[in-house]
Amino acid sequence: MLAGRYAVSVRGYCADRGCSCTAPGRTSNRSSAVLLTRPKAHPSLGSSRVAFRPGKVSVKTQHLGRRVGVVASTTPLESPAVELRGRVLAVVQSTGAGATLSPYSYPPSLDGAYGTAARWDEVLQHMAQRLEWADAGLAMDVFEAQDAESPAFQAAAEAADLFLFVGVRDSAVIQKLTAATMIIPTGAALDCADELEGVTRLLFQPCTPLLAEAARLLPWSQASKDATTMALVHELFSRGNPNDFLFMILVLLNACVTPVSAAAPTGKGPGVIWCMISNCRKEVLECVNDPNCKAGLDCLEGCGLNDQVCSYRCIVSHESPLFEAFSLCILQKHNCLNNNAERPPLPDVQPMTSFRGQPLTHEVAEQLLIGWLQPAGFTTQSLIPDGNLKISWKVVCGQNPAYDYFPCQNQIFYRGGRGGKSFWYDPVFQVTTLGGETIWRRRHYRVKRGKTPGTFFFTVLDNGVTSNEFWRVVDVAEDLSWVVFYYAGAASAAGQAYSGAVFCTPDGNWPARQHWDRVKAALDVCGIKLWELYQVDNSNCAGAPLGLLEQQ
Repeated sequence: MLAGRYAVSVRGYCADRGCSCTAPGRTSNRSSAVLLTRPKAHPSLGSSRVAFRPGKVSVKTQHLGRRVGVVASTTPLESPAVELRGRVLAVVQSTGAGATLSPYSYPPSLDGAYGTAARWDEVLQHMAQRLEWADAGLAMDVFEAQDAESPAFQAAAEAADLFLFVGVRDSAVIQKLTAATMIIPTGAALDCADELEGVTRLLFQPCTPLLAEAARLLPWSQASKDATTMALVHELFSRGNPNDFLFMILVLLNACVTPVSAAAPTGKGPGVIWCMISNCRKEVLECVNDPNCKAGLDCLEGCGLNDQVCSYRCIVSHESPLFEAFSLCILQKHNCLNNNAERPPLPDVQPMTSFRGQPLTHEVAEQLLIGWLQPAGFTTQSLIPDGNLKISWKVVCGQNPAYDYFPCQNQIFYRGGRGGKSFWYDPVFQVTTLGGETIWRRRHYRVKRGKTPGTFFFTVLDNGVTSNEFWRVVDVAEDLSWVVFYYAGAASAAGQAYSGAVFCTPDGNWPARQHWDRVKAALDVCGIKLWELYQVDNSNCAGAPLGLLEQQ
């Protein structure tokens, strides 16, 4: 339904809306963000630009005589430049009157060793890199508010399709900022001074109370779509986590600048209805006539676009055999929504290459997954002579707010089948449903080795939809006191791609202080900052159903 909006330039679209606009849709031969906290230290954003694309760093990080993985970074292109489809100008205030920190805090167990929370300039610079990883055709330039009158800022404003003011509260720079960015069609002011409230706009249309009233009176109009977009933007920002902040940027770009698959709405219309009724009539009727299953559908309907955080909380709160049958038929078997998500290729995180002074092998890598699990009756060569826990690992922190925030995340890796030839992963975790009930959930993944030792392919049927994931062992302590795993995956039929990392220990607590810098380095390899992590609540984990589903 949004295809008509994407088929015209900004100039043509504004003409359709009756607004004055002189900024056509732009392309550029530069695809990487230039992080400008002090513009005079960087070249102007002129027309002769070097094209960049994420690639692999050419060196490996060394720790205690072993090699940890490699993270994709920005390296010059040798191939033709990637077309730039959307550029963001981000403006932050990290000094001066009213300067504030972001809401993205470091894990509390670190006791302020690396700070209490990230500065907004740190956040936006990191988001610029993540934006490129999400879509090579998108880029973001980051400036300090005080540099609004610099030539580099002016050049960036002329090239921008979208602006973001974040944490700007110094009244001395507000007038300069609004003047310098008045040519940019779309923008939003977030956590800023009241004087900037009126600058938020979508394709030069101010987002004022008048827009909300027009949306109420004309629910089929463009005003209604714009009001829905801005409501989602403010909702995502208010959640206070970096992943939703990045998704917020993608939502704005998708709505007003260029199609972005990660933020595009799922299919609707008569074709979808026909597919559901003609192929899955029984499953549809059974679900809508069951109160819990119907509540799950209603919950999902209330989630904006591809909002994975909202969607997965609905799913884990209302999952049931009827809900699984509904999803299996409509999404997995018949793909009625015509979804096709692919696993994110970036950052291209490589696994560790050695362990305890020896090259990493597939067999040792599997033992690293198995970790502390050594159930009675199972024959396995353990890396830990006294490993006798009922779990392999317990998650301390995770990065993805949709999947890694649940309390009491127990990881169970084990071999099964005759002779232990199959390999399985069963995460057992606690959920507080949207109705306030505390319950346990479990998933059952099949695991296969990747081509390189330390890499694995995971497959799971999660509430009727197949997810395929690629995991990497990034780093692990020699005594297995902690481990960092990185994953990237996609539930193609659900139209959702995702990535993240989990940091685990045997008991779910942070290891001793001497390990923290190495853990931080491993997360850096994943392109993840400490302030992006969620510390898992492991305070009340009794009663977890930890038995093994597959037997040798």
